[in-house]
Amino acid sequence: MDTPMSHSEYEELAAGYVLGALEPDDEHVFQQHLGGCAICEANVRELEAVVGELAYAVPPVDPPDTLWAGIRREIRPEAARRGARPAVAPGTRAGGRGLRLLPGLVAAAAILLVVVLSLWNLNLRDQNAVYRDRVAALERATQLANDPNASLITLDNQGGSRAAQATVIASSLKDRGVLLVENLPPLQRGRVYELWGVPGGKFEEAQKALVFVPLRRGVQTLEFEVPIQPGTVFAITDEPGPDGSPKPTTAPLLTGKPATA
Repeated sequence: MDTPMSHSEYEELAAGYVLGALEPDDEHVFQQHLGGCAICEANVRELEAVVGELAYAVPPVDPPDTLWAGIRREIRPEAARRGARPAVAPGTRAGGRGLRLLPGLVAAAAILLVVVLSLWNLNLRDQNAVYRDRVAALERATQLANDPNASLITLDNQGGSRAAQATVIASSLKDRGVLLVENLPPLQRGRVYELWGVPGGKFEEAQKALVFVPLRRGVQTLEFEVPIQPGTVFAITDEPGPDGSPKPTTAPLLTGKPATA
């Protein structure tokens, strides 16, 4: 006679139930329990919501080949061990309660698939967040460009890549600005670029405005906040990553100061 399931075992079956990966017997037992258990009903609703969100979180795309290769790598060792195990009498379970081996492998593969797709979708969500941030920065740049109190400051090349270009749109009233930059030289490993606000051009008083890694191509638009005075100079230096330096440690690659009236 089988030992009655504990409630924690029912909770463990919830994920397999949502994924449709339980054995018929276990599914029937769980459904009977589900009808009278508010905790498991809530767990199932939450899991169904998560699976539904994953399905529509990003536009549909084909999973990469590495996904299927990873699942096959997880299943093959288990299948090999299954072939080496001694047979058990029909209708009995080896070692007492537990999922039968083959459906267990199916459930494991299904859960692995959900986990991998979850991480993959989260990565795509992160990429979408980056794109949204870029759009927001472009909108902010447009707003500042139309602000009569904002200054447009071109940063001149100081001996780095001749193709590098940078412009700062700065508002001294709001102590905020936007950096537009492209074609910066590639960084060495463990290095970052840093934008500085330099009061009156005095580099010993430079204040950190922004730390960033350049795009490989295209114009990069980045928002920043730093105290801005009418005579504030802006400069970009190459600093140790990932957080940059409290003060400039290298000569500026690009510098620019506001035009005098």
